[in-house]
Amino acid sequence: MMRLLLAIIALAVVLAVPAFAGEFWTTLLTQIMIFALLALSADLLLGSAGLFSLCQASFFAVAAYTTAILQVRHGVGTLIAAPAGVLAGTLLALVFAFAVRTRGVYFILITLAFGYIVWGVAYRWASFTGGDNGVTNVPLPAIGPLRVTGTTQYYYVVLVVVLLCVWAYRILTASPFGLSLRGIKSSETRMRSLGYDIGRHLYMAFVLAGVFASIAGVLYVYHNRFINPVAGSFPVSVEAVLMAIIGGSGTILGPFIGAGIVLILRNWVSGFFHYYTGMLGIVFIVTVLWAPKGIMGLIARWKSGDRGEGV
Repeated sequence: MMRLLLAIIALAVVLAVPAFAGEFWTTLLTQIMIFALLALSADLLLGSAGLFSLCQASFFAVAAYTTAILQVRHGVGTLIAAPAGVLAGTLLALVFAFAVRTRGVYFILITLAFGYIVWGVAYRWASFTGGDNGVTNVPLPAIGPLRVTGTTQYYYVVLVVVLLCVWAYRILTASPFGLSLRGIKSSETRMRSLGYDIGRHLYMAFVLAGVFASIAGVLYVYHNRFINPVAGSFPVSVEAVLMAIIGGSGTILGPFIGAGIVLILRNWVSGFFHYYTGMLGIVFIVTVLWAPKGIMGLIARWKSGDRGEGV
């Protein structure tokens, strides 16, 4: 009952944000929700399957580029361009998902290599992607007479899409498939002995993570109205994983808390300290040393009455 009450209060606050917060905070919260969805995609692999992927930004960027190019250069409407972006990112995930044939540091390295391939193509194929200049003037989404005309309207669009994704994510992780992924994370040998097809489960998890990252990419390009190779770069993939770890890997709320911390630090610290990534590194080190389960882990420990004496 308490959880339901807190959820209703949180939803009411989120719905009321544009009414009492300025455009800056509305825009920042929109950005937090988008990157939280990207972090959630990374955590589907890390928190559920124990796979540390460093190419989530690839699906994010490919979906964004596809949507932007279709809309800006070919005049395709949102109703086709946005699903096409998600489809493009998902198709790329179907290819990159063969990385699950490896484990440990080899998986990390191969996903890192995949990420650099996408970034390199986006950077070097300037005639198609625009290179450093990227694709600009992406129109706000519009479906028939329904048009987004400002920051507040788009905030609610992102909120609805993200809530639907979170609902789907919760169903997925609580399903037999999601529980089997946790079993694989705990012990592949045991799950294999029980008859589970480990490779197929991990492959599907990778593709589904790509779907969530692709949706985030489409939301991002409409929010930013611009896309360039930075969106598919290594730091974006790393930040997505850090958001999940700082907030609490293996939870739904954790990536949102982590995204909030990282993006608020980026906007606040970078205003007077150029190397804000150094501050982000300190936050990550502190999290690993004193809160290995992230903010959500600290909350759970506090609720259980364990204050961490002697730690």
